[in-house]
Amino acid sequence: MEIIKNPNIDFIGKAKYFALLSVLVIAAGLFWIASGHLRYGVEFSGGTQLILSFKGAPEVDKIRDAVTRVSPGAVIQTYGDPKANKVLVRISQEAPEADLDAPARAVRQALADGYGQNPILESSSEIVGPIVGAELRQKAILLTVLGLLFQLVYIAWRFRGGVWGAGATIAALHDVLFCLSFLAFFRFEITLNVIAALLTLVGYSVNDTIVIFDRARENMLHRRKEPMAKLLNDSLNQTLTRTIISNGTTFLAVLGLFLFGGEVLRGFGFTMVVGILVGTYSTLFIAVPLVSWWYARQERAGASAKAA
Repeated sequence: MEIIKNPNIDFIGKAKYFALLSVLVIAAGLFWIASGHLRYGVEFSGGTQLILSFKGAPEVDKIRDAVTRVSPGAVIQTYGDPKANKVLVRISQEAPEADLDAPARAVRQALADGYGQNPILESSSEIVGPIVGAELRQKAILLTVLGLLFQLVYIAWRFRGGVWGAGATIAALHDVLFCLSFLAFFRFEITLNVIAALLTLVGYSVNDTIVIFDRARENMLHRRKEPMAKLLNDSLNQTLTRTIISNGTTFLAVLGLFLFGGEVLRGFGFTMVVGILVGTYSTLFIAVPLVSWWYARQERAGASAKAA
């Protein structure tokens, strides 16, 4: 099955433009994150999160007025389908160890007193201490770094060259930073589901890269005299249909998850949608061109030494 018959696209030649685009997007994302726009879920920031279901359509302004009397600075927003009449309330204050439910109970009582005309039918709460939240953040970062490190070591050993491992790992790191930037731009929270999606992408995004690297290795055995840039570009074109089919079907699956998976899985689905697109893009224009650049540099150095 061939979606594109005999493609001959100059991926390597156009890579510098896409690399510049990646640098700009990631730089803007890191600046946005450094400015404090990356939102953490209650799992990482600590505090109490309530999901309240009201009898009628909730009036967020009145809810905010009632809640801020007992918890100044609380974050209040609608949650899920508007027809469900649900509101999310996040309180950053630390709950006392002797009574962890005290902040949630105070909020429910404040709403009963100040917004009693629209009673709460159902509520759920999630409580995380600040120490636990900090530990979870550290572990999430450590898991991501270890995943990238082990990936680099394995690919470098498997392909007998550090540049192959470095190319795949830099592309995977690029995908993680790209996803974090988009999560910050679109104001999604960093939750345990999102961390699971990022760790999934660290493994998934390198899958297509390894397939192309393996095709390049096969071509190197039979076309030893050709420049590495041409070998790699041909390998990209030879596996392009496979890339479109495999990544395209995965993309459709995660797109359905994002659109119809509900509020709980929305962050996970969004991260996977962005990650699949960026992972395909980084394989074509980041990982393989990095390997090509390295070998071109080695070839120039060898030619200079020979001429000398």
